[in-house]
Amino acid sequence: MIPAHSNTAPLNILIFGGTGDANRIAGDLLQEFGSDLRLQLSLAGRTSAPRLPDGIPVRIGGFGGAEGIISWLGSEKIDLVIDATHPYATQISSHVAMACHAVATPCIQFQRSVWKQTDQDRWIMVKSLADAANILPEHGERALIASGRKDLAHFEGLEKTWLLVRTVESPTEPFNLKYGEWLIARGPFTVAGEIELLQRHNIDVIVSKNSGGSATEAKVLAARELNIPILMVERPGASPVAQAENIQEIIENVRNTLASA
Repeated sequence: MIPAHSNTAPLNILIFGGTGDANRIAGDLLQEFGSDLRLQLSLAGRTSAPRLPDGIPVRIGGFGGAEGIISWLGSEKIDLVIDATHPYATQISSHVAMACHAVATPCIQFQRSVWKQTDQDRWIMVKSLADAANILPEHGERALIASGRKDLAHFEGLEKTWLLVRTVESPTEPFNLKYGEWLIARGPFTVAGEIELLQRHNIDVIVSKNSGGSATEAKVLAARELNIPILMVERPGASPVAQAENIQEIIENVRNTLASA
């Protein structure tokens, strides 16, 4: 449990988002506690048309590293930070943890559950996208790259594997796709839709991060159905802060803090 709030003023909570999880956390907290909280949602600004929850102030743009976050925590008198960024957004999570430790601001990192491999899955676990790119030609000739738009440069120069690169938006980093096709699409996806996509493009291997959640799990289930291997990038380790695997844990933590004020 986070330390007790020291007065009857609203509990100031800063949520680092950019994910559907962050929007749900913000919306659920607002619905549960209303005016007992003052919520802020922070987005990095990498997506041009992000989905945003109603009724919650949004800050868009970087802070300038841990020092910038420290300054914001002080100026906004933040009582609690919730890190609900993408599970692979390790840089911002590291900065958030460093800043919160530096000024003793409680922090909870939301870690959605990973996808679980079954006996019917053909996963090849890799440490990074660079590792996935290195071994990709050994596992297929037509690949769905469904790992986001960062670090796509690792897949440049592959001449033996055709690439279907799916991202929410066009990548901001240079990437020369000579042998393949772009697909701009945003989840949630359906299993039936993913099966149709994989069959239409004759995909025989998938590259994915183990992001967890339901929005993009359909590709994992479709690969299972079609017996297609997945080069699965392992989830990075959690930040050295309190952890929550579901939204209810965060709600209970906030409730206990308000009750102790």
